[in-house]
Amino acid sequence: MSKVYVVSDLHFGHKNIHKFREEFKDEEEHRETIINLWNKVVTKRDKVFVLGDACFTMEALPSIGKLNGRKVLIAGNHDNLNTQAYLKYFESVKAIVRYKKCWLTHVPIHPAELRGLYNIHGHVHKDSIDDPRYYNVCLENVAYSPEYFSYVKKLLELKNE
Repeated sequence: MSKVYVVSDLHFGHKNIHKFREEFKDEEEHRETIINLWNKVVTKRDKVFVLGDACFTMEALPSIGKLNGRKVLIAGNHDNLNTQAYLKYFESVKAIVRYKKCWLTHVPIHPAELRGLYNIHGHVHKDSIDDPRYYNVCLENVAYSPEYFSYVKKLLELKNE
């Protein structure tokens, strides 16, 4: 049976990523580590919502094809390549997705726009929103591997009881 995962801010092709994620010596090591960790968790049948900032350069884009699963891109502020280029590696490219009582976004949405739903997001990296309705799935917060959606949703429900 397939599973659904969420993750954000892969930053493939970000030449200075090692200055922000200091555990990596360069962008290549960063990318290869993410691919290896991802493929240990995600199978080819699983679905992954990538919540923005997937890939910065055309040269790095084929690496998305090395990641297991059926991928949907929720475009982030650094996803500036032509949409058709992303569609070679993603099933679709969206701005926002409503999925099982959650908003899936890159940037956290305004609390007034939650409308009774939770917000699973990226963008803020190690920072977090001090509100139990939000969950940050930037790679730094999920051990550099996609997070199982049902687990995230259960945590949100428990925090909001």
